[in-house]
Amino acid sequence: MEDGPALKRPPHRLFAPLDAGLEEEDLVMAAISIAYSKVLATGALALALLSAPAFAEGEFKGGQLIETKPAKPVPALTLMSLADEQPTDLSAYKGKPMIVNLWATWCGPCVTEMPSLMKLSERLKDTGVVVVAISEDRGGKFVVDPFLKEHNISGLQVFLDKTMSTGKALKETSGLPITLLIDADGNEIGKVKGDRDWDSPESRAEIAKLFNLKGI
Repeated sequence: MEDGPALKRPPHRLFAPLDAGLEEEDLVMAAISIAYSKVLATGALALALLSAPAFAEGEFKGGQLIETKPAKPVPALTLMSLADEQPTDLSAYKGKPMIVNLWATWCGPCVTEMPSLMKLSERLKDTGVVVVAISEDRGGKFVVDPFLKEHNISGLQVFLDKTMSTGKALKETSGLPITLLIDADGNEIGKVKGDRDWDSPESRAEIAKLFNLKGI
């Protein structure tokens, strides 16, 4: 490497520079080593591409609302109320369409979408559609209460699932947030995996269509 200030030198090299005095055999071996390293790198890249998850047609994409066809029954979900951590069941909302959001305070995308979910809940309050947010935080109300206050989240019906049993009951293991749209008969009619702007015109139009609302 050239003499001179360190700032003028390359920050790093993949291989050490060849010495001008190396014998021909050494040069050949160095060339073979470089070629072999390139082959390994190419193979690693190909393996990574083959093993990377890909969305096939009809599968979920982050934040996209996909209709569930045919609609399927949602299993009974036993939760705890945020106010007193007493057991409750979503069957109490039987006969009402619902939007059920699974989230957690440690989930960045959940935090991003929470304000828009709150706004959507406010828009839907006179339509009969209930918006429910189920926290998957193991700390329960001791972490959820401060979070809601810090982020000025109010008006949402929040429940606790400290054992994270809701995702298992729904057979959802792809991460948070996950949102289910459930009709008045307790059937899943739509789903969103990933965060979404729930108060956008597009979201409101899709929700109005699924729940047969005139407009929200």
